[in-house]
Amino acid sequence: MNAVEAISHLNRLIEACRNGELGYTEAARLVEEPRLQGIFERYAAERAGFAKELAVEVERLGGKPVDSGTLGGALHRGWIDLKATATLGEGRAILSSCETGEDAAFMRYAHASDSAITGQSRALVDKQWARIKEAIAHLQHLKKEIEAEEAGES
Repeated sequence: MNAVEAISHLNRLIEACRNGELGYTEAARLVEEPRLQGIFERYAAERAGFAKELAVEVERLGGKPVDSGTLGGALHRGWIDLKATATLGEGRAILSSCETGEDAAFMRYAHASDSAITGQSRALVDKQWARIKEAIAHLQHLKKEIEAEEAGES
């Protein structure tokens, strides 16, 4: 893979990470549960860190990193806002929205991983993709915990 193709893949991942950072920030603002607020804030910071690492890699390859998310990410954040309003900041609904956002990031990382990216770029993509997978599993676990708590209250 040439540098131009690698830069293109990495820039798409930067967009996904920016979307994630902004989505988690919005989720932390809207959710009522302090425990979930903290989790979302940590994930927002992690995604910001991912974007910075990817930007450094793009520059190392001689490219110019993108500096924003995507229109789709902005629309998804609007959906989180609407869903939070409709559910009054209910944790399970916001967790579901965050999981949807992470699924989109997962697909971008899967596409980059399936490409011919090599060397430092490959190592960075693989490391971050592993953290995305862990986040998805964590969100699913939290959602099940909340569902179990709600079932116990009924």
